[in-house]
Amino acid sequence: MVLAMLTVLSLAGCGKFTCDLCSQEKSGKKHTETVMGQKMTICNDCYKGLEDLADSLGF
Repeated sequence: MVLAMLTVLSLAGCGKFTCDLCSQEKSGKKHTETVMGQKMTICNDCYKGLEDLADSLGF
């Protein structure tokens, strides 16, 4: 049981990244976008916020 928990916890850390917008370390879904010629890694929360902003502005 302990070995299974350690395996799951060690695998959970593999998907971590730092969001280029909020500068927080995140795990889960990430989005890669090119802005002004530079690739940015954006967490799902920031990406959804940008989508909502674009929708409200009519883009």
